[in-house]
Amino acid sequence: MDLISQFMENYKKKISFYETAGRLAASQVESALQAAGIRAMVTSRAKNPVRLKVKVLRRNAERIIPYKNMKEIYEDIADLCGVRISLYFPGDRGKAGDLVQDLFQVQEIRRFPEQSKTPTYNKRFSGYWATHYRAHLKEDSLNRTQQKFAGVRIEIQVASLLMHAWSEVEHDLVYKPMQGNLSDEELAIIDELNGLVLTGEIALEQLQLAGNKRVINKNATFSSQYDLASYLYNYLSSNFRREDVELRMGNIELLFKLISRLQMNSVKEIEPVLKSVKFEKDRRNISQQIIDQIITGSEKRYKTYQELRSGGVKAEKTAARAVSSFFASWVPLEALLNRLTYRNSPKTRGAFNINTLKRMGILKQDCISQIASLRKLRNVLIHDIEIPAPEEILKRAEEARELLERLTEELSGEIRRKPADSEDGFVSSPSDMPEHSNQQGNRE
Repeated sequence: MDLISQFMENYKKKISFYETAGRLAASQVESALQAAGIRAMVTSRAKNPVRLKVKVLRRNAERIIPYKNMKEIYEDIADLCGVRISLYFPGDRGKAGDLVQDLFQVQEIRRFPEQSKTPTYNKRFSGYWATHYRAHLKEDSLNRTQQKFAGVRIEIQVASLLMHAWSEVEHDLVYKPMQGNLSDEELAIIDELNGLVLTGEIALEQLQLAGNKRVINKNATFSSQYDLASYLYNYLSSNFRREDVELRMGNIELLFKLISRLQMNSVKEIEPVLKSVKFEKDRRNISQQIIDQIITGSEKRYKTYQELRSGGVKAEKTAARAVSSFFASWVPLEALLNRLTYRNSPKTRGAFNINTLKRMGILKQDCISQIASLRKLRNVLIHDIEIPAPEEILKRAEEARELLERLTEELSGEIRRKPADSEDGFVSSPSDMPEHSNQQGNRE
């Protein structure tokens, strides 16, 4: 008892520490869910001291060897800090789980119901449906003053809003009764409520499916990132196997802002773009690969995207100038390679493909390797995956400029230069790139 009392006093001193860690984790989750177009409510909490003491006493009584020190207690109690993701639609549990595993260092996953666990009363229904993740905040997601929270173990519970509400009732009344054990009649009512919740989840799944059908209509427009996310998940699930395309959706909210600015926020406008994306397995997520296809070769669209992505926050001047210099060289080079790749296939336009360039046999291998390296830098810069040193960026900017000059001269006989409205759609300069490339009918 003395040890447990010491533990409780120690925990009360640290409770604000756990509350802050929970808020940090919840903030990361909430932002990521919104960006990914997943509707949910996110809350956090530190373990209530009264409930914690009851739990520690019970766990200690169940142990063959009682706790010997406070370290053992801290290691045994996994939910001192908790985050709850309450989904509007239970069908989003898998998507939310993927997002949690991207955001955090996940140590353990528990899925409910646990079939091997015998219920404490005679249930007719299956009980609690959820997934729990025991995880740590990633150090690179925290600033210098927040690094102390990286070691905190956080339990992240993912379930539907309905299921979370029912589980709270059952948890408090059945497993932690404050006013004595419940009668058989009360237990039966709780079980009946579980049946109603499970029925409600089925109804919510049907509602989600109905919404999916609405947004896949050819004439449908996307009114929010949630509509766009629903459409993209459905499109990718229908057209690709999971092992072929990793469904890391990324910032769908940013993609929605871009297509809205370009007046492309409809199924009719976005579907041709999706059909032309190769969906490569690299560091870019789905949204980034779609964005790349939309902005390729267009200086205006690059600037629009960078403006939206920065949110008005200005980068450090030296780095910003270096990045600007690189794109001033890269965008016209990219436009040239796009025209070269699709010079004989005007209906299949968009971002050039390295493998296609290889098969064409026009460029030497060292040139193709140089292009691949420059595009890799372009990807990390445009999506802010990482920012190399400014002098390195400037060096690569000069490399891209020199390559553009050399290819323009060498390929003058390969690429016919015609006005933007010509039969094959090739243009004479990046600034002339038609805003409806990819045959999207897009407007700036």
